Amino acid sequence: MERNPSTEYAILNIATNPHPDGIYTDILARVAGKKVNYYGSHFATISAPREIEEGFFQGRLATWVEIDTNEQAMDLEKLDPIDFDDLGLVIPKNVGFNGRVFLYTLRYRDHMLFVETLNEFGKRVAPSSAAKIFRLLFSKNILGEKGPVVEVTVIPEEDALQRIFKIPELKRLKIHLVRPNADDIDPAIVLEELMEQGARSQDIVLVAATDGDGLDPNERTTTQAEVAETNGYVEGAGRDDNGTKIEFSTRAYPRIIRRTLGEIGGYLALALQVAKDTVVGQAGRKNL
Repeated sequence: MERNPSTEYAILNIATNPHPDGIYTDILARVAGKKVNYYGSHFATISAPREIEEGFFQGRLATWVEIDTNEQAMDLEKLDPIDFDDLGLVIPKNVGFNGRVFLYTLRYRDHMLFVETLNEFGKRVAPSSAAKIFRLLFSKNILGEKGPVVEVTVIPEEDALQRIFKIPELKRLKIHLVRPNADDIDPAIVLEELMEQGARSQDIVLVAATDGDGLDPNERTTTQAEVAETNGYVEGAGRDDNGTKIEFSTRAYPRIIRRTLGEIGGYLALALQVAKDTVVGQAGRKNL
């Protein structure tokens, strides 16, 4: 198969509670090889992370399609169903179809996961699908009831939050906060009440007064939204200067990093360089 010189990456924030030293490589290793059904007949798993440089770990995300032999096949010329048993086919249990493999790179210091969404063979996985796969892998069904709570957030485009605040007449603002690591919060008091009450998430909804000119978020609300940008999501709705309705969500605009293979080396080296160079949100600026 011909190799594609361009690759793309999405960024996932994986945050755990509790988060002792080594927790991120530990949970990735614990779920490695576990199969999840993330859409229809589509399945996925990951390999265990391997340290390639201090603080950086890489592994593979594999996706494939499984054929349900309990369902009927189809004769495409006659458009007649065929019992699968009549085909005389035996599919090995360890074989999937339409297989695709993508790299993931964990930057341990701020638990950002850089997932290849366009691989070297031109195959894609959507950022939302990648996030769903990791959420399923980190679910209680796999980690167990006593396992850590793991939140997965797709990092949005760098200007996504500002596009919400710049809606000329902001009528509704929803901030969905999930409980991240305490040391990622700037300032830390934003989710203090959430932590104290043992809550996993919080929804903050502001609706403009009918006789006003729209919402004018204060400093606390702005800070809550900045935290939710990388630990949850933010949605805004309103109208532009012409009265046209506008709706925007940080979930709908994932940040995509595009790179072309050049002098830096192979695809593994390129993925590592992306993870080393990329600054992510408030938490990323604080930790870099």
